[in-house]
Amino acid sequence: MNDILTARENRHIRIEELQDTFRLPMICIKSNIPGDHKNINEAYLLVRLFFNELKEKVSMKYHEYKVSPDGPYFLIVINPINDKNLKLLLVEIEDTHPLGRFIDLDFYLYSQKSVSRDELNLKPRKCYLCDHDARVCSRNKTHSQNELITFIKDSVFSYLSLLTSEYAEKAMLYELNVEHKFGLVTKTTKGSHQDMTYDLMLTAQEVIIPYFAKMFEMGYYSSNINNLFVEARDIGIKAEEDMLVATNGVNCYKGLIFVLGLVMLSTGYILSHNQQFDLVFKNIQNMTKDLLREFDRDPITFGEQAYHTHQVKGARGEAYLGFPTIHLALVNLEYKESLSDSSLRGLLKMIVLSTDDTVLLKRAGSLERYMMIKRKLAEVDTDNLDEVIEFTKYCIDENISFGGAADLLVSTIFLYLVKKKLY
Repeated sequence: MNDILTARENRHIRIEELQDTFRLPMICIKSNIPGDHKNINEAYLLVRLFFNELKEKVSMKYHEYKVSPDGPYFLIVINPINDKNLKLLLVEIEDTHPLGRFIDLDFYLYSQKSVSRDELNLKPRKCYLCDHDARVCSRNKTHSQNELITFIKDSVFSYLSLLTSEYAEKAMLYELNVEHKFGLVTKTTKGSHQDMTYDLMLTAQEVIIPYFAKMFEMGYYSSNINNLFVEARDIGIKAEEDMLVATNGVNCYKGLIFVLGLVMLSTGYILSHNQQFDLVFKNIQNMTKDLLREFDRDPITFGEQAYHTHQVKGARGEAYLGFPTIHLALVNLEYKESLSDSSLRGLLKMIVLSTDDTVLLKRAGSLERYMMIKRKLAEVDTDNLDEVIEFTKYCIDENISFGGAADLLVSTIFLYLVKKKLY
């Protein structure tokens, strides 16, 4: 307890130092965790989440992040703003965000003491569990620390599960809705996939999204990253079976179930273990370290045949290496900071040129034609719509598809959304 009190005192000293330096209002973001153990994993998630929330709402002049016995926190110096309105904004976030009860957004106006709700005649904060005045419940110890911590943990998981399912759906829709996409299905065309339509893709999405949520949950509650892929295989198989039933046997997203499924497992794991974001790729490497052994058996699928004939590893090879192409595409997307059709077509082109797409190889019919198509794509300026339309027509006429690359693009968009929100 002495360490916590000392940490609080040091935080207040630092606030005073920053106020002396900048002479501007400040915000402190700190998790509201009861008890003496303030550094639970959820505390780190909460302060990152609400820092990113505030980035969208206030003009930050300076910020710093600290970890202490009193938990992690951000100190933010903000540019001048209507002080009353800002405090009201912070109160609104605390009161209305699904996780707002678990965060303290303290506003300092040229003082070491934060502006209180009482000063603005606002209602006090409610208890996590019973909606009574939180101060009264805390003073009377109405609820045990275990009850409170369990409620926080369950609430954070529920929020993240819904969020990642939403982002999986958004990522699939972003990719699906890009027009003039080199023979892939869009709102206005089947592309080179005569058995697929836009509506059928939406039907398949609706079926597989709950399975992605299950994979996220499995990763979130796992204690051993090395076993995750094997443990999750039954979920992937069931997702594929249900998709094929819903689409009357049309394979809309088999590759995506594999690729985004692995990404979901790893995303759940990094969030629940307070890992740095880039470990999402290293975790996938650890999960799939034995994956290439599947090539040792007699080939069953086209992907396995492609390896035996041409040593093309496809999605398995990407996963074995921790999806380096997704990592590269993600860096590219962050640099562009745009999910426009033009940006996503550019990413799709980069992905095709950077990886081995067994869907393309199967459609090409030979390795020579496969390489020729890649060379042809390399010459396309994805910012020039006329060139894009011309190449798309060529792909449709020649029955060419980049389905494997599309799976990697969807997963890139998903990770982009997660990182922007939670890191």
